Amino acid sequence: MTVMLTKLYCYVDETGQDTKGELFLVAVVLKDISELEVLEKKLEGIEEITGKRQSKWKKTTKKVKQKYLDELVQVKELRKSIFYATYQASKEYSKLTSFTIAKAVLAKETTNYTVTVIIDGLNDKERDVVRGELKKLKIRYRKIRGMKDEQNIFLRLSDAMAGFLREAYENEKYALQFIKRFKKTSIVIEV
Repeated sequence: MTVMLTKLYCYVDETGQDTKGELFLVAVVLKDISELEVLEKKLEGIEEITGKRQSKWKKTTKKVKQKYLDELVQVKELRKSIFYATYQASKEYSKLTSFTIAKAVLAKETTNYTVTVIIDGLNDKERDVVRGELKKLKIRYRKIRGMKDEQNIFLRLSDAMAGFLREAYENEKYALQFIKRFKKTSIVIEV
């Protein structure tokens, strides 16, 4: 009997480089390839009805952020799909990103998988670091590539989650109310 290979797609964004190591937060959206199409349609609908569209999180108004998060928390397909980690006192951004990817993949699938990793704004030098770190951590990746978050609905989701989780970390009142709901529904998981 052959065991089916799980093909995971991992979309990654981060925030906090502006704090010069005080805070670095990595958000990972991790889904099986078979679940991407249905989720993509739902996310596109949510971006449209909330008015968020393709805007980056930090350029989105609080009213739109709240509508967007309120819609997201109701999407069953997002359960156990968004992982994050926060770090302090380090500027090893590519290594921390790799470590978070590894923790998310292992939290999701530990045996028969391969993962395609897509990281917002990744350059060649950073990709080499991520590749080396994922090899050291024994993560079975198929491909690692960079892309701009405007190009992809799942990267936009990881951008929104990174921004939202940073705002919760910084004790923004609206974000703290939402973080409880996201954790209760297991949409957002700290690794």
